[in-house]
Amino acid sequence: MSKETKQSEAYLKAYDEYADAIYRYCLFRVFNEEKAKDLAQDTFLRTWEYLANGRQIENIRAFLYRVATNLIIDQSRKKREESLDVLQEQGFEPGFEELDRIEANMDSEQFLEILQELDEPTRLCLTLRYVEDLEPREIAEITGESANTVSVRIHRGIKKLKILIEHE
Repeated sequence: MSKETKQSEAYLKAYDEYADAIYRYCLFRVFNEEKAKDLAQDTFLRTWEYLANGRQIENIRAFLYRVATNLIIDQSRKKREESLDVLQEQGFEPGFEELDRIEANMDSEQFLEILQELDEPTRLCLTLRYVEDLEPREIAEITGESANTVSVRIHRGIKKLKILIEHE
């Protein structure tokens, strides 16, 4: 089997396995379905270009999240994120499993407003951990931080969410 064929098969497998997750991740970050679709598509396009240039990817999942994160950052530099009102109009609800009991005590609108009060790195770590179900070491590969730093961000983020919710 040729190198190009192997790359194509690996790329198609990665697309099948991660396209929905990358889209959900983008949607949770930008709160706009069309932008999320575009970002997910651009993520896979950039990944294909990277592979087509003969480069190797050790961990395709982490690579895809890293590319998506960078595209989201680039987009936010160009234009501020959509307002929470747009998010609520679209009926978006986060998929936190561990934090369901917290969210159950308030409506999703309040929860999303509180979530926006967290700093961006903490919000990113919580999103990757509880929405995308990634392990801290996988999040570390995506963010470029150590697994310990990611774990601390997650722990402190949950603690801060609890405090913010109590003050609501």
